[in-house]
Amino acid sequence: MVQVKDIEPKVSNAKKNITIKDVVVKELRFVDETGDVTNQVLEAIPSGIDTITVKISIKLPDITEQ
Repeated sequence: MVQVKDIEPKVSNAKKNITIKDVVVKELRFVDETGDVTNQVLEAIPSGIDTITVKISIKLPDITEQ
């Protein structure tokens, strides 16, 4: 299931949450400024866990900046 939720600005900028529930992680890559951190992310998941929930939060530009 993929759930997308727009959150209106309050004190901080507006953002969009994208929630992906009960997915199996295969061939997924996480990359930051240091490079591929996929193994670090996967190693942080406890053994025996077959599905995870992923939440992606994106900071949107302030409306006045556009």
